[in-house]
Amino acid sequence: MTRALPALAAGALLAGCVTVGTSVLMDRSATPVPQQDVFVFLPDDSIAPSCERVAILNAQGSTDWTDESQMIDKMREEAGKLGANAIVLQGIEDPSGAERFAGALFGTGSDRDGQAVALWCPERAGARDTLEVVRIR
Repeated sequence: MTRALPALAAGALLAGCVTVGTSVLMDRSATPVPQQDVFVFLPDDSIAPSCERVAILNAQGSTDWTDESQMIDKMREEAGKLGANAIVLQGIEDPSGAERFAGALFGTGSDRDGQAVALWCPERAGARDTLEVVRIR
């Protein structure tokens, strides 16, 4: 049991390394959407005009403990809690070299920032994206 405690503590620490601030535009939290059902649109993707903005998401995570996929997953999770079924990823920015140097010098670390807009898209309701495996011979 004593060996499991450090592993649990490390897991809890890593899971909490990404924080997401939200500015709610439309409250749909009564109908949450599971994270795996929240679709990710990229900035150049076309979005149906029927989609409605649910929230603006601002994520922040330590460059030492997080990567871009963790940032995106956390934004998907938070969007789903608000009832959104899609996000439009606006971008994820890593700190500059000077910010990283200063963070290392002063022991404060440095953060990467991510932005997205959470959407409710009626045509995506209940849709699950599946990958089709194609075998090349």
